[in-house]
Amino acid sequence: MIRRLLYGLCCLCIVLTIGCQWEEKSDANADLEAQRVAMEARYAEFDAKVAALPYQAIETTEDGILVLADANFMEAVNQGGILVVDFWMDGCPPCEDMVPVVKGLARLYKDKIRFAKLHFNTNMIMTEKYQVQFFPTFAIFMDGKFVGNLEGTQPADRFQMLLDKLLLDYQTKQDER
Repeated sequence: MIRRLLYGLCCLCIVLTIGCQWEEKSDANADLEAQRVAMEARYAEFDAKVAALPYQAIETTEDGILVLADANFMEAVNQGGILVVDFWMDGCPPCEDMVPVVKGLARLYKDKIRFAKLHFNTNMIMTEKYQVQFFPTFAIFMDGKFVGNLEGTQPADRFQMLLDKLLLDYQTKQDER
């Protein structure tokens, strides 16, 4: 009798625990959904600011790196594939240290990954939209979607390992389609 009572209490505890965990997951999902909706609304505000700007053509350096501005940023992002955008600013020694690294990677990944740069001082809308706080910051996009930021000076081999993984992920997704 006592054994059955203890067994029943254990089962009740397990059911309550699972129920609590389910509620926690539901709360976490609701929080994530609320964050997603807030971010979409925030992005829409920035997109409205950009829409008011006069059109500016995308320029390309001799190294094949795109030179972006607030007005043409989303045009470059929406071209698909992988895009790495270097947010840089004048008088930033770490930014200057990354110039040869980015040029080398642009040559290495030519026709596989596009590289771009955006000058912070004259393009505040995109800098704010992607919450760039440190320089240099490399914003990474895959098929028009923001993947994340890589902040600060990066050794070339570490940067290359990250890009190799991104490229593998991208090619795997392409193969699945």
